[in-house]
Amino acid sequence: QAPHCEHAFCNACITQWFSQQQTCPVDRSVVTVAHLRPVPRIMRNMLSKLQITCDNAVFGCTAVVRLDNLMAHLNDCEHNPKRPVTCEQGCGLEMPKDELPNHNCIKHLRSVVQQQQLRIADLEKTSAEHKHQLAEQ
Repeated sequence: QAPHCEHAFCNACITQWFSQQQTCPVDRSVVTVAHLRPVPRIMRNMLSKLQITCDNAVFGCTAVVRLDNLMAHLNDCEHNPKRPVTCEQGCGLEMPKDELPNHNCIKHLRSVVQQQQLRIADLEKTSAEHKHQLAEQ
């Protein structure tokens, strides 16, 4: 909320506006990000009761939830393309849902084996160094 004129804005919208000019979009009075204050609690309470469609509507979600429940819904929304899912083809990798169609279990498992082989080599090297140190004592 702008302190003098008391016009209120969505944070994302006013931030974008301020990237172009440092004025109130309604009355053009001089305002900067530093001048902005949170809106009064009564306004936050009123806004939180608004019914809003899920951000994942473009992916098929038909849910309409209160704004204050939106974040909880988004975390559990089955249409969220970034929701973690587990590969059921055999490797068990957890990945964002939208990456599953391009997932290759064999490629992933080869990567896991390679990482384990490097780790084993490091451990064998450390073990050999420790054996050498013990032999010197």
